Amino acid sequence: MAQATSQKLVYIGPDKYNQKVIKRYNRCHYHVNLNQISVVNSMKSKHLTAIFGVRTNSLMSNDDIEINFLKKRIQNPIYNDKEDRVYFVVIRNKTDQTIYIDRSHCFRIDSDGSKYCYFDPNNKVDKESRKRLIAIPPHAKKNLTDYRWEKSKKGNYIEIIEYPEEFLWNTDAAKMYEGYVNYGEAKRFTEEDSPYYRSFLIAYSKQEDFATYSLAMINFYMKEVVGLYYPENYEYNSIQNFYIKGDDRYSITSWTRLY
Repeated sequence: MAQATSQKLVYIGPDKYNQKVIKRYNRCHYHVNLNQISVVNSMKSKHLTAIFGVRTNSLMSNDDIEINFLKKRIQNPIYNDKEDRVYFVVIRNKTDQTIYIDRSHCFRIDSDGSKYCYFDPNNKVDKESRKRLIAIPPHAKKNLTDYRWEKSKKGNYIEIIEYPEEFLWNTDAAKMYEGYVNYGEAKRFTEEDSPYYRSFLIAYSKQEDFATYSLAMINFYMKEVVGLYYPENYEYNSIQNFYIKGDDRYSITSWTRLY
């Protein structure tokens, strides 16, 4: 890629579909069967599952692109009986031109102050195995990151080259400790009082040299925390005491254990 000597940021605002895309994620929420409410007792939960929503100030759809975070369960190549729950950042080109994503200007930013860039020129793996620029043909889709790995020649483990999102979160930063909620209990938050946030900044252009470029910012917030290990696992339970309502593809969850 020939880098332009001067680059201009062009603001492209949300289109009429933006709020519809955002609502896909905010419809998903934790549900307790009221007929089985006795299972929610005074036992302090050592497991916490966070359910994330999307803040209304996010840009997920404009005239150029649409961005979605789609859940998939992928097979771990070492432990074949174990599936990892991950999220692919899928970018759809809505135009009749090729759109370019510059991963060196794409970031994941957490409210605990941590920041991750999707291409680091000083990283050996990035320089040798990953492309800085992603070209998305007209009306096509591509992932910001894929799942790529190599089996190590030394020992029974894999070396990750590229990995999708996991939405791991810091309980200390969220100020959550053992006893924060009871087993089966949930606490809900608004966009304003949420204890944890995560943002994704996507840089794209219709020109390979990025002479002009635009930005899309997606802002997630923790909208619920549940005293369970992944409520999705309960969805097909015959009792169905607990489960997440909504389209499973768009339910963004992440589990942790409190020690």
